[in-house]
Amino acid sequence: MFTYLDKFIKLAWGFTFLGFLIALSLSYAFVPPQVGVQADLNGNPNQFIGKETFFYLALGLFVLVNVVCLVFYRVLEAVPVSSPLFFRSALFKRRISNWFGTFTIVINIFLICIVSYISLFNNQGDYLIGQFNWIVWVGPLLSIGVFAWLLIILLSPKPINTEG
Repeated sequence: MFTYLDKFIKLAWGFTFLGFLIALSLSYAFVPPQVGVQADLNGNPNQFIGKETFFYLALGLFVLVNVVCLVFYRVLEAVPVSSPLFFRSALFKRRISNWFGTFTIVINIFLICIVSYISLFNNQGDYLIGQFNWIVWVGPLLSIGVFAWLLIILLSPKPINTEG
């Protein structure tokens, strides 16, 4: 039985999937042939990779992460609730599955932020890259929230059924 949270997580994953593809496509269109991936103390790029290498590395990492997460999610869903080694109840299994789906979404958002930041770092716009340093913190802050949610799930002795 799917709840609204399950549907929301699948919809959000779809949006992050499309968001990454859009961010990567725009990044590829606007970065120079040599993409700076590291900066010196003055903020000038000092390590470069080719535009195509950046594109395929980012795409490969995204696909790898999402395939591994999807396989793990399917395995998690296939484990029976009757297995006392893994799950305490069907509700606990559903919450762990929802947590893992949300964790995958956060990883995707983090990858979107990294690709966007590298694109901004290499773009010759009329702005300072320091204006966009907050983008780097989006992924880690969301990760902290997701791991706090996992702790709440794991430490709650008897979860309250709020799904119906």
